[in-house]
Amino acid sequence: MDIATGYFEIGSLLALKDEWQKVDRIRILMGDEVSLRTKKVFEDRFPIAQKRLDDSIEKEKEKNDFLSRVPVIVEAIRSGKIHCRVYRKDKFHAKAYITHARQRMIGSMALVGSSNFTYHGMIENIELNIQISGRQVNALQEAVTGSPQPGPDIGSEREDAEEVTPEILRIIERHTREYLSYDIYAKSLMEFFRGHEMTVSEWEYQQSEMYRLLDQYQRDGYHALMQLC
Repeated sequence: MDIATGYFEIGSLLALKDEWQKVDRIRILMGDEVSLRTKKVFEDRFPIAQKRLDDSIEKEKEKNDFLSRVPVIVEAIRSGKIHCRVYRKDKFHAKAYITHARQRMIGSMALVGSSNFTYHGMIENIELNIQISGRQVNALQEAVTGSPQPGPDIGSEREDAEEVTPEILRIIERHTREYLSYDIYAKSLMEFFRGHEMTVSEWEYQQSEMYRLLDQYQRDGYHALMQLC
């Protein structure tokens, strides 16, 4: 299956549940909000697409604490079942979904319309798409991938499409990798004390080796001296 989309978010695959696993391979050619004409501009601006994907995972955590089904997506990307490229010559805002039958005699079919490969584009928005077949699919295939026939990698024939599968994998893996108990404890302490400045009383009772040994009249004298200072 070849997908051309302006944006890619994790929610699109999660919305499909297990249905996307029925195809042999998903090849995604995505765009960005800006024209990515040069390698340097691509490197400077691709973080926009990365942030969109990262934010979509954070949003998914609001209703899916343990990100169920996401590890399956990670494994699919790692194994090459899901492959991603970014079109970087001009502003790319296409929306097309091309399916290829396992038997060539059946032919390919496609949906073209307004739906981005995002959760909202797949589920929530009111979108308009049309189904095409025959020679029209071949023309669409060539427009999207650079070849009228499906190849090993979507956009592999195009010099204006950049390989981004490792970057996509790295973003998602950050959210799904297992953490040691110590790492979680240390992170919790860091967040707890973030922006917290220890008060004088906290230092006296928790950090001072001498204060706890003083009698009350000695503590009163100590506090009186501190006020004079």
